[in-house]
Amino acid sequence: MRKLRFYLNQRLDERMAGEFISECGGGIDFGKRIVELHPQLKAVKSIKSIKQKEEVMHHYFNDYYRYNRVSMVRKIDLVNNSWRRRESEYVAITENIFGGFRFPQGKYIAYASIIDCNPRFLESKNFQFFYKKSVDDSIYTIAHELLHFIFFDFVNKKLKKDVKRLSEDQLWNLSEIFNVVILKLPKYHGIIDQRFVVPYPSHRRYIGRFNKAYENSRNIREFIKLGIANLK
Repeated sequence: MRKLRFYLNQRLDERMAGEFISECGGGIDFGKRIVELHPQLKAVKSIKSIKQKEEVMHHYFNDYYRYNRVSMVRKIDLVNNSWRRRESEYVAITENIFGGFRFPQGKYIAYASIIDCNPRFLESKNFQFFYKKSVDDSIYTIAHELLHFIFFDFVNKKLKKDVKRLSEDQLWNLSEIFNVVILKLPKYHGIIDQRFVVPYPSHRRYIGRFNKAYENSRNIREFIKLGIANLK
């Protein structure tokens, strides 16, 4: 994996806000979260015209980025500097957990966002993190999203038949629960502030079972297979 790079991307931010403003997942109402941060966008939820929604969103994001760009760039610099000190260790620990399986190749980019939804894009190796989070919380988001890239690459290459039986929602659930269990391991305590490693509300009931599955597994492949069984 090459070094993670950090940028702003207003166009991507607008698009994600438009998609997530009516989205719920894992027991979280992302639209409600967006409106709490940006009350001016509440009206967008009731606009039926896609074009009008995009225009309202674009106008708001233009103003926000214009007046807050300096503070956003400063936060990117802080997070970048903090992550850079941990990156090599994080990659080494993670690839060791996966039995020497490497992160997929790609130009990894973290985009600072003004919404707290933090989506990741497997093909492009890009993801977003909410820029108003503390540096420690941002570091956790980065570790969490990067773990998705190696997880999905691993299951697609090593457990393709197993995950093929899962629905898209089940696979998403598996990946999120997997991340909580793995990032809670003592190996990551020097990299991640453990206060931020918390499951989605609807995934809490699985954590105990997945922890036991990890303890009873000889390797990550076995753990994922047991995890799949525990979802059913």
